[in-house]
Amino acid sequence: MNERVYDVIIIGAGAAGLAAGRKLYDAGKDILIIESRDRIGGRIHTTYDFNDIPTELGAEFIHGENAVTHELVKQAGLHVIPVDRYGKLRWAQYSRPALPVSELPPQLRATITGLFMHYQALPKDAPIPDISLAQYLRQKGWDEEALKVADILLAQTCCAPLDSLSCADLIREMRADHAGKQEFRIKEGYGELLKWYSRDLPMLLNTAVRDVNWGDDGVTVVTTREDYRARRCIITVPVSILARGTIRFNPPLSSEKQQAIGAFRTEAATKLIYRFREPFWDSDLTFMCHTGLAARWWTPGYGREGVAVIACFATAEKARILDEQEENRALTWGLTELNWLLGMGERDLRKLAIDSRRVSWAFDAYARGGYAHLPPGQAAARPVLARPEHDTLFFAGEATAYDSNPQTVHGAIESGWRAASECGV
Repeated sequence: MNERVYDVIIIGAGAAGLAAGRKLYDAGKDILIIESRDRIGGRIHTTYDFNDIPTELGAEFIHGENAVTHELVKQAGLHVIPVDRYGKLRWAQYSRPALPVSELPPQLRATITGLFMHYQALPKDAPIPDISLAQYLRQKGWDEEALKVADILLAQTCCAPLDSLSCADLIREMRADHAGKQEFRIKEGYGELLKWYSRDLPMLLNTAVRDVNWGDDGVTVVTTREDYRARRCIITVPVSILARGTIRFNPPLSSEKQQAIGAFRTEAATKLIYRFREPFWDSDLTFMCHTGLAARWWTPGYGREGVAVIACFATAEKARILDEQEENRALTWGLTELNWLLGMGERDLRKLAIDSRRVSWAFDAYARGGYAHLPPGQAAARPVLARPEHDTLFFAGEATAYDSNPQTVHGAIESGWRAASECGV
């Protein structure tokens, strides 16, 4: 037993944990961050050995021109690259090359623009009782073929099936949104931002938490290394990890908290990333989609000269199918669909690829999937998940971002700041 009693112990060194730790540490609090992995970042993971540019294996974008992340990027002396994904969206139909929306057949173009229009109208329509996004779109007259398009453009980005997304939770986020709609990448990579943000923070890596024993007299955190004591504790691990009972709470969390944890759903999230000798797509390509298995593609090197990296991001059932395959088979399947999307004819993209990698977040023992979502009827669970237990346990992480954007890095950061404030800072 370490006899030192910290003001606050923070479990998890992802964006939320680092944000809470930074705020508390800078306020003069005696803190300790405990992280199971051998690195910081959680589902942010930047690699610098795949290409000459930083490559994001996890979270990749700053979502919004007003996201709080921008101020941190400035303070760190880093830079952003604007990325207009949806404004430059390309869509492919029936294994044909992807085209800008303005060049699609009129009916398909009307489907895509109409789906976005009805999605943006959600806060005004506010269906009662809460229903799924799929049901809402059906009520608006969209058929099953259109829902396949909506699944790619609206649900996959939320790491969820279309029929599992709560309209009430989506509306809450839309009304709370203060980040804006523009998107950016960090030129130097998220890893450099977190390296700067975590400077000097007291931290233990490679240290898994087994038990959190808590009460009115404080907290004892039992780890694979030794036990640590504190007056308060902030838990920032993904809700999927809380649901699995990987960390035991003694006494158990309140029934309301347990019900909130159980309400969330976490789906698979998988990236297929390819590096080629040179780019064989035009420099204006940012985002292209179709209803295939490898459905959503973007160019991590957009805005940089000569970067030949392209990535697919699949979630939910599509990600599960890719995960079930042997890695080389999954990567080959991705190249087959990429061949269609780019109209490469019979060229064998495998011979042009220098390197490729599958990143399966469902296989990550400390994530067990991508971002969490709430099904219909469970929208109230998000603020309950964020609520402290007495004045001892506090909760942060993207899933708790009820007053911001969940499923974003800036939402996780803001949740960490909120938890630190609840601890008295």
